[in-house]
Amino acid sequence: MHYLFLLLPVVFLCHCGAPQPPACHSLPFASRDPADVVLENARLNWAILADPGKKAQWPAAEQEYNKALGILFDKLRCGGDDWPSQAAALGTAISDPSKLNEDLSKVDALFPASKVRIRNEARLQRAPGLGIPAVAWTATSPVGSPRPRFYPPNGQPRNLSVILDFDTPVPQWHFPMRWRQENYLVDGNSHYLAADWTAPIDFFWYMCDLDNLRIQNVIIPERFAKETGLYFFQPYDPTKIPVVMVHGLVSSPEAYRDIINDLSAEPWFRENYQVWLYNYPTGTPWLYSAIKFRQNMQAASAYARSKGDDTNLKKMVILSHSMGGLLTRTAITDPGTALYDAHFNTPFSQLKVNSDTRELIKQGLLYKPYTDPKRVAFMAVPHRGSPMANFRGTALISNLIRLPKTLTIGILDATAQSLGGSLAGTAESETIRPPTAISSLSPNSRGFKGLNKLPLPKDITFHSIMGDKGQGDTTESSDGVVPYWSSHVTPVASELIVSSNHSVPNNIEASDEIRRILLLHLKAEGKLKPGNNPSPRLNRAAR
Repeated sequence: MHYLFLLLPVVFLCHCGAPQPPACHSLPFASRDPADVVLENARLNWAILADPGKKAQWPAAEQEYNKALGILFDKLRCGGDDWPSQAAALGTAISDPSKLNEDLSKVDALFPASKVRIRNEARLQRAPGLGIPAVAWTATSPVGSPRPRFYPPNGQPRNLSVILDFDTPVPQWHFPMRWRQENYLVDGNSHYLAADWTAPIDFFWYMCDLDNLRIQNVIIPERFAKETGLYFFQPYDPTKIPVVMVHGLVSSPEAYRDIINDLSAEPWFRENYQVWLYNYPTGTPWLYSAIKFRQNMQAASAYARSKGDDTNLKKMVILSHSMGGLLTRTAITDPGTALYDAHFNTPFSQLKVNSDTRELIKQGLLYKPYTDPKRVAFMAVPHRGSPMANFRGTALISNLIRLPKTLTIGILDATAQSLGGSLAGTAESETIRPPTAISSLSPNSRGFKGLNKLPLPKDITFHSIMGDKGQGDTTESSDGVVPYWSSHVTPVASELIVSSNHSVPNNIEASDEIRRILLLHLKAEGKLKPGNNPSPRLNRAAR
């Protein structure tokens, strides 16, 4: 929302060719040492790592092994042959896939994590150890094209470590799935696996179209309605708790890339949580978007229940930013008749509307709430609206928004009924402009008049994080878009003001608070095991 005044000259992104994974068509000069010499060097250092009597030499041996492994991995991946043929040419073999070992037949690209351009070095999360950190990429269809349910556009990244195992007569290439495996056994001796947690996330956003839709999905939301839905960052796992991330206005799921980056480095997070990203066109009114959010969440829950036990599903956590918090709060709250009464004086049964409009009103104002979430974190959420929605410049931008025709007809019909007799003989319904996401954020809107009569559900634990853009850590603070009087809501288990503009999810204090909340949730659910602490080898310089 803080970008609105930059949108008057609406600039649509143009793509000069789709992004591609890093390719290796010819062997890098630094990796042209003879394969047999490099292979023998790796074997000798592997033998040291296999000997517990030589622990003092392990750090140096690990470094030398990884150096040789990097050269061999370049020889394996560069060129035109398939993986088994390339491996055989080196006198090695590809290991069989397993629950912990990646299946290369399902990989469209595999490359060292060092080949990924890191967006923010200050948030880089790496762990030194045995092996070469790598990114596996499985492509799907781009935005607007059909793909399997809950698969994100373009593809899914996976974090691997590359190992050449010398415990067999023919050395075997292994590709441990790093989010499932912490250590690797070298002849029975455990060694911590190297990891780069940031590279797969940054590569995902480099490849994915979702972060390119910020401007377009506000101005022309109909074009991106097909992309409304949930995306599983990794395949659904019934043993893990979903963390659903809901973005705000003029935004995309990319708003959570820093939080995902910070959390992915934590063993306790990888063991217990899975990320679901929610995407929606943000130009539509938030009450309508809340309908779609609730319906998509119900569909995802039904899918999850078809895959196994729903114990962890019912421990769901939702992270919501800005307008995404309004979608969340509305979807999980029983509206009674408060939302309806804020819009209509006529009883629902007496409304003179067609069946489609009647169903729209019912789904938007008289629905049954979504009940799976157990904990919700609000970040810079305008629970009482934003004064910016009333500014003249913002109103001009709101007028640029073109809602879907089917939605426009229903909203116009409902708006005419809401205004009632004031239209009779004085105006035509075509002259009424239906609300957009921006106008619906006005503190004077009927949606807020109804919403703020609804108490937060008692069976869900809530937390608030809000930004302060210079007014001080006080009740007079504001993030520049949402003032404290709007973002403050009760009752919550915790409230934190961080030094930030409206982009609270990018703030490292907010990320640390989300980390605290998720750890607290595990403890409350009895899932926090002893020793579930950040690895001492993790690069946490950013904290």
